[in-house]
Amino acid sequence: MRVHARLLGVLAAATLFAVPGLARAAELPRGPVTAQTVAAAQAEATQAATASTDAARAAAESLVALDAAKAAATAAAAAAAATPTPENTTAAAAASAAQATAQQNYDAKVAAATAAKTAADAAKDNADREAASFARLTGGVATEGTTEIPEVEPQPDNYLHSDNVSLVGHVRGLWSTTAQQRSCGAINPLRCPAYSSLNFLHYDALGYDVMVANGTSGLALWSLKDPAKPKWIGQVTLQDLKTGTKPDPADPTKSVPIIPDAASMTQFWEGENMTVDNRRKLVFMTRDTGQKGQIIIDVQDPWHPKLINFSKNYLGHTSTCLNDCRFMWSVGLTQGAPSPAKFSPVAVTDMRDPMHPYVYPTIFGADVMRTNTNAGGYGTHSVDVDFDGVAWVSAQNGVRGFWTEGLHKDPKTGTERYATPFDPISYAGGRIGGGSDSQFMHNAYHLPTALADRPAGDILLVTNENNTTDCTRAGVFIIASLAGSYDATDNPTAATRLTRLAAYSTAGKPGEFHGTVGTTTVGDCSAHWFTVKGNIVALGNYEQGTRFVDISDPRNPQQVGWFRVPARAAVAGGPPEIISSDTAAAYWHGKYVYVADYQRGIDIIKLDDSANRGKILPTACWNSCARDTQVVDPMTTSTAGGAGAAVPATLALTLGTPAAFSAFTPGVAKDYASSMTATVISTAGDGTLSVADPSTAGTGHLVNGAFSLPSALQAKASSAAGVGSAAFANVGGSTAPTALLTYSGPTSNDAVTIGFSQHINANDALRTGVYSKTLTFTLSTTTP
Repeated sequence: MRVHARLLGVLAAATLFAVPGLARAAELPRGPVTAQTVAAAQAEATQAATASTDAARAAAESLVALDAAKAAATAAAAAAAATPTPENTTAAAAASAAQATAQQNYDAKVAAATAAKTAADAAKDNADREAASFARLTGGVATEGTTEIPEVEPQPDNYLHSDNVSLVGHVRGLWSTTAQQRSCGAINPLRCPAYSSLNFLHYDALGYDVMVANGTSGLALWSLKDPAKPKWIGQVTLQDLKTGTKPDPADPTKSVPIIPDAASMTQFWEGENMTVDNRRKLVFMTRDTGQKGQIIIDVQDPWHPKLINFSKNYLGHTSTCLNDCRFMWSVGLTQGAPSPAKFSPVAVTDMRDPMHPYVYPTIFGADVMRTNTNAGGYGTHSVDVDFDGVAWVSAQNGVRGFWTEGLHKDPKTGTERYATPFDPISYAGGRIGGGSDSQFMHNAYHLPTALADRPAGDILLVTNENNTTDCTRAGVFIIASLAGSYDATDNPTAATRLTRLAAYSTAGKPGEFHGTVGTTTVGDCSAHWFTVKGNIVALGNYEQGTRFVDISDPRNPQQVGWFRVPARAAVAGGPPEIISSDTAAAYWHGKYVYVADYQRGIDIIKLDDSANRGKILPTACWNSCARDTQVVDPMTTSTAGGAGAAVPATLALTLGTPAAFSAFTPGVAKDYASSMTATVISTAGDGTLSVADPSTAGTGHLVNGAFSLPSALQAKASSAAGVGSAAFANVGGSTAPTALLTYSGPTSNDAVTIGFSQHINANDALRTGVYSKTLTFTLSTTTP
């Protein structure tokens, strides 16, 4: 985050958001958006509509009964008044009591009808939004465009680096030329003409990725057909953002600006931690100045990106996709948020229909300090989803993780329930001890693997941002332990502190830089955005450039590489001007690290494979932890060997008796569990045990003839030698198998327990017979 002067306008929530005015009572689909989740949501909507109709009919019938009771009571009262015999008096009293009973029945029926109508509206909206999300799924264009925008920035031939880091290439794309457009809180007087963040999307038919980056001058797109030589193919300029229009909702014959205050825009700011939806080919540029919100760009054709909408929001510093980008959490400082203020605020948006986003009118308080109050005044900065789907909120004074999907124990009630983005379940985290409990926490990464004596899942990596040229006081990179902070088991309180195991700073390290530009001292040292590959962290450190940090010993992190480009003035008839580094973020992707730089644009660098440490996962998990686009290549290294005996390459997988669920009970919501065993033998350097459904009929779902269960079959696995997720995951198809276990080395006769879970909703229509599916289990390796 760059500190930027802000005027927090007081805006009425009613004018900010197009709120449908319905309760979120419908059951939220889980797992990826599929035809099955759309069908299940539609079935629920149909059932809810029927229930609403029945309730309305019952209310109408009770009104007829009430009118009859009123008439009878009136007649009986008149008879008693005219002829006050004991019989008439008793009859009048009975008729009056009957009228009161009829009134109570009518009131109850009306309340039930109102509730049923609300539930039906919610179910219909849920079904419509799920269908809208599914309708936009796309692999992108199948034909390459012909546009290539020329790059004018020279390759830096003066870069400084450790021996094991090399420059692969450099691109600049869009670049702000005016002082007003590139204005930001940077220490360097050049300010921020280039990019605050980048991300990647994969185009199935093209067979390669596209890189997107946003900055003060807009959005730029590059083809990564050759990952070492990106080609600039598309852009959405600041002028495009200012002039984009859409039909006026009040009068479709007229147009209105897509961004309400577009005319006053002098730059786009800031778009850190940019989130994308690869399955729908959408880019979200999060805006933090002027009207806060998310600028939505359609990049189905990356050669011709289109500004399609703007989602007004209470917060707009960073945003992160959740739950297959059905939802989005946005954080920062609030604008026009409803009272009461929330501690560590998070805004929740249903983004399934990007043309009609729904921003929840209630702010969620992440309460990273665990004070259980709604005291305002402390902002949030980022949300980063981990490999298990836990969303980690980094904020002033702490970091806290939340489940937003799946069945988990709610520490508030002690019972299990399904988490949602608008009603999440706290998982772990809080304030960090060792002098960090009152610092500004910038972003976080939950390490899934073990480090030294710390078990898998114990380590949380966090940056603390504090911009200064004094590297002894600047923001640091923190390694913390989550032990004692797990909500389901540890009962953490406001007094709980995560153990700070160590911290890394650039102070005194090779590559440390300090200088002057005119009379300004430069050399901002603060830690910033980072990504992880194995045990090596690629860390953006502002004007200290990119640092590679080995965290194999979590109590003693070591810098193992660095890269920085110094400034150089142009020489007449000689070398061109070179702009210095002011690194926003460093992203592992494929075999390279792509560096988003506030001043330079994007540098592509490579760390020698010899620096590899730890277990390399196939995903560099950050922001939404997109498994399909945040991919990394395994590092390889070889050393001459001596004499010895040969071991034949062996991959062996033996399955036990197939799993069998107990009988499914129609009309009862329940999660059914079953398991089976397997034995793994592998001589490979790594390995992955996965499961896939090869069938094209109801892929990932149990089937009974032509019928399939609405909820996906889920699986997980555990063993002594393998590392698996504690949470169940949907079984994928042959093109997207579900990883169950990973191995960091060879193993013999590893006993594996494979668990299955099948959710049955109360309204699921179950066909008589047997639901089953033949699955394919695969043991694979990238290093045989």
